[in-house]
Amino acid sequence: MMWLREFIDAPVQAKIALASLALALVVSSVTDLRQRRIPNAVTYPALLIVTACLVWLGGLSLLLESILGALVCAAPLALAMWRGWMGAGDVKLMAIAGLVSGAAAGWPFSLVVLLDVAVAGGVLALSWMLAARAGGQTRPRSVPYGVAIAAGTAWAFLMGTPLF
Repeated sequence: MMWLREFIDAPVQAKIALASLALALVVSSVTDLRQRRIPNAVTYPALLIVTACLVWLGGLSLLLESILGALVCAAPLALAMWRGWMGAGDVKLMAIAGLVSGAAAGWPFSLVVLLDVAVAGGVLALSWMLAARAGGQTRPRSVPYGVAIAAGTAWAFLMGTPLF
């Protein structure tokens, strides 16, 4: 929670970047729950706004740290997408989370975001399987991972530590 005091004093560009991430996470969670997709109309503008804010805020050095954070967060999901286990919207949403987390606290914080998202994804998948079993339905073939991305990212930013 120490970062919250720093956030209050942060430049407007940092606030815009964090607000863009938060909005993308909320909208993506809703669309993923309803339609099982994260639209480009959400991720592309958020990527553009966050990138512009980071360039304006800290120039190339901050952008490079942020890009490393985005790679840390998005690369594992990109591999899962390549295998057909995940959608491209999930990868782009994680890239946004990585950009902002890399800018906020350096690329190692992006590892915390990735870990928290992975734990949230496991909890979400287990919950969906248990709910299906309790309802007498077959095991779900997929879960709306955008919800896990939102939950894990929010936890990381609010607590600053891994979920466990």
